[in-house]
Amino acid sequence: MIKDVLLDIVKHTHQLGFIQAVKLENTEDGTMVEAMDDDRTVVLKGKLNNKLEEVPGLIGMGRLGVLSGYLNYEAYKDIKDANIEVVHSKRNGKDTAEELKFTSPGGHQANYRFMVSSLIEEQLKTIKFKGVTWDVTVEPTQENLKDLAYWNGVMGGFEPTFVAKTDGTTLKFYIGDGANDRVEVPFTKNVEGKLSKGWAWPLAQVLSILKLRETSKKTTVAFSDQGAMQISIDSDIGKYEYILPARSQ
Repeated sequence: MIKDVLLDIVKHTHQLGFIQAVKLENTEDGTMVEAMDDDRTVVLKGKLNNKLEEVPGLIGMGRLGVLSGYLNYEAYKDIKDANIEVVHSKRNGKDTAEELKFTSPGGHQANYRFMVSSLIEEQLKTIKFKGVTWDVTVEPTQENLKDLAYWNGVMGGFEPTFVAKTDGTTLKFYIGDGANDRVEVPFTKNVEGKLSKGWAWPLAQVLSILKLRETSKKTTVAFSDQGAMQISIDSDIGKYEYILPARSQ
């Protein structure tokens, strides 16, 4: 159902706390999902498992907090009774999705407008990712998340980034530098590959994305010594890849 898809998209964008808009595009290969935070620290490229036939072509969804509020309103929570309709119109001879119309048996009604086409590419431009070789790939555990969340609580207010390096066959995260307080966190042991260049990554954003692991089918984290990190989330509804360009220390 369209509500399940919309909830999944909101969960993997707006609920992270730093993505405010998303682009959906129906192609021959399926429905693609793209988004990026305002600071360009995280680029999202995803694909729904099943094509969203109700939405033709290209649409933009801004004000995701509003959409989230509609989807979670008590009168619309019951999928069996509430109705979500995609309202279409013809523009230049093409079928265009204009808005979502929410109705309930009790008489509630709400309308959520999609972004106009002229603003989609302007406001939702995403960085072209040419692809790199992933040198280290791991599957994080619940203990990893607990550990990282703890140290983010301790150090996050002073040190917003962490460095990922391998020490032998152990992937380690380093928070802080030699001149200040510093923490060394063993993240995964017995890894294959090597990271040596000491790129830095935003701690809060990475942790927010990794928390999606708790409700996903599979989560992997990949690092490239060329300066890229990718967190892949596989839900029952779609596959989401979060690409984080590295920061120099």
